[in-house]
Amino acid sequence: MEGMPGMDDRTVTGRVVAVLDAVAGYGGPVSLAELTRAVGVPKPTVRRIAADLVARRMLRRGPDGRYLLGPHLLDLGRRAALQQDLLTVATPHVQDLFARTGEIAWVCQVGDDSITFLTMAFGADRAPDVRRGEWANDLRSAATQTSAVGRMLLAERPELLESLRGRPPAPQTPRGTTSWPRFLDELDAVRDTAIAVEHEQCHLGFSCLATGVRDPEGGLIGALGVTGRTGRLSTRRMARLLPTAAEAIARDTGMLLASPRPPAERHPS
Repeated sequence: MEGMPGMDDRTVTGRVVAVLDAVAGYGGPVSLAELTRAVGVPKPTVRRIAADLVARRMLRRGPDGRYLLGPHLLDLGRRAALQQDLLTVATPHVQDLFARTGEIAWVCQVGDDSITFLTMAFGADRAPDVRRGEWANDLRSAATQTSAVGRMLLAERPELLESLRGRPPAPQTPRGTTSWPRFLDELDAVRDTAIAVEHEQCHLGFSCLATGVRDPEGGLIGALGVTGRTGRLSTRRMARLLPTAAEAIARDTGMLLASPRPPAERHPS
């Protein structure tokens, strides 16, 4: 099986991808012997790679011992498609929020343990702030407890909150919350309003609001937010604008997911 031009298929990564491509290319169960012929590397190597991929649920073995694509690949494909759909749908709404507020508008996708910022909109006067700021993406970092998007996720996910319960809040600025009971009260406010707010708890001089973006089944897939200078950012106005934009993104994402997708292009091996 030929790889992509310029790719070295002799690397570990190249061989793993070659095994996955070979299984996908058969369109049905494939034996170890067939897989070895398709990949063109020694059978013990193919057996070892395939066994590791089975353990990671990227391949599975049928009752006859032949290989099929595994459920983890389906999950990765779904996430990739959803991420692309969310970016496509949310971009104009993020740009509209920037046009209406003049502040930094953004949207991110949330996973099991990470946050992926998909796009931002901001003016030239905010570019230094974006470059200077740290946009946390690890849900188990201290910044999760201080950022608006982190608090929105903690209010949504009891298991994530429970994983932090043994550690007191770790403030990032002098305005940060240090009391666990007070922090829980702040999360209750997020649940009541569906809006997470932080004032100068991540960076002095800046405030942020965030709200959730949901899929058609109501599951949380992302967050929409606005970050701006404290004193200029109107919390009351943002609390009106953000839910309306998030609902529009959820509606448009649902329509896009319901639309039939073109068949994937098949490449000869």
